[in-house]
Amino acid sequence: MHQYRSLFILLIALLTSCGSNGPLVFDLMPAPAAFTDTGLKLPNEIDRVGDTLIDQIFYATDRRPATAKDKQQFYSSKRGNAIRLGRAQVETGRDDLTWQDARKISLLKTRTEKFPIKVKGINEYGLLDESVHRYSKVTDADRKSAKSATKRYIKEINQQLAKSKNKTVNIFVHGYKVTFENPILTTAEMWHFLAYDGVFIAYSWPSTPKTLAYVSDTETALVSSRHLRDLILFLSKRTNVDKINIIGYSAGSRVVTRAMGDLAILQHSKTKAENKRRLKLGTVAIIAGDVDRKLVGGYLLDGADKLMDQFLVYQSDSDKALSFSRFLTNRERLGQSFDIDSLDQQGLRYLKDNPQVVIIDVSNAEAARAGNGHGYLRKSPWVTSDLLMALAYGPRPQDRGLVQKQPGIPIWTFPKNYTEGLGKALRRYNPELFDKTKRRDHI
Repeated sequence: MHQYRSLFILLIALLTSCGSNGPLVFDLMPAPAAFTDTGLKLPNEIDRVGDTLIDQIFYATDRRPATAKDKQQFYSSKRGNAIRLGRAQVETGRDDLTWQDARKISLLKTRTEKFPIKVKGINEYGLLDESVHRYSKVTDADRKSAKSATKRYIKEINQQLAKSKNKTVNIFVHGYKVTFENPILTTAEMWHFLAYDGVFIAYSWPSTPKTLAYVSDTETALVSSRHLRDLILFLSKRTNVDKINIIGYSAGSRVVTRAMGDLAILQHSKTKAENKRRLKLGTVAIIAGDVDRKLVGGYLLDGADKLMDQFLVYQSDSDKALSFSRFLTNRERLGQSFDIDSLDQQGLRYLKDNPQVVIIDVSNAEAARAGNGHGYLRKSPWVTSDLLMALAYGPRPQDRGLVQKQPGIPIWTFPKNYTEGLGKALRRYNPELFDKTKRRDHI
């Protein structure tokens, strides 16, 4: 028994790169290839942020507020009973650098200078009123202030959308073993590279910054999926958003896919057009998904694939964290690439009949194998490029420079000349993306 316990602890430890012990400082991720290798023009919208501070990063969390006993800033890893709303401030980690400097530094292909960012503080508004019911275990003060807190959140999201050309809300859902601040920083990075357009919301579910919390975190992810579902319905109904995109990373894919599965059942009597009008879902992207592949297949068969414009699944053959998760669960993970020869006729027929489900093998992408191969969302400028192009503009895989892994099989990958093909594909898709005089109308 002791042998098995030791092996279990060792394997769990090897999964830790899915998160970390709550890093409060990130070095800004490498610039996405679309912005360094293609000639794509971004508007200089630096006036949307302060010299050293971004304070328009919205968040939603079902964590409990932190206390002195939690030894964490802002929010703990304990489950809350409702969704808390607010905005976070992200600042530069060096006194001699501003976000104007970031604009110059971050878009360099070969960057020698690091640009650290950190969470300075938060401004919590209160509880989302839709997440509070008569049995919710919340304080009387929180319950009474929920309506005004929700109205403030709506007002400020709508104000940001009104200033944006792209009337899109993007929700990022993090992975295992991280603190509240982690998704705030990742969200700030993505928003920075999209020129501060649209709205980005960091959805922070109560994962635990402890190595042995893997099993409990996977249970918590399922609990939080209900809150994410409520957040999606709230945003689609009560804000001026045109489209809602969702990014689920690693164990966060369990939160996202379960929410999609639940929405599919709730909406089962509605047509695809009705679902699109009500939910406003654009791109749902699952990156390094640590979730049972067949479980997600069941959600899709229940109708989840009819809820959104496109469902992107990023996979890799060198993701060691998912390999250990596969060992622990004895189940194939969604983020693990598979041999095309093993694809049966039913699976192939499904992919051909449902082109909105897009499988992308990142194994050949630049830096996708770095570290243990699990962190390519932030480490690979090719993967980040593909994701941000999909979020911002919604082009098909071939319009983002991807190629079929095998002719006639709708599984996509990155060719060796990806950046060259990306530039040509984007120019065909929308040549005005490369005309700086017209960029304000297309981002």
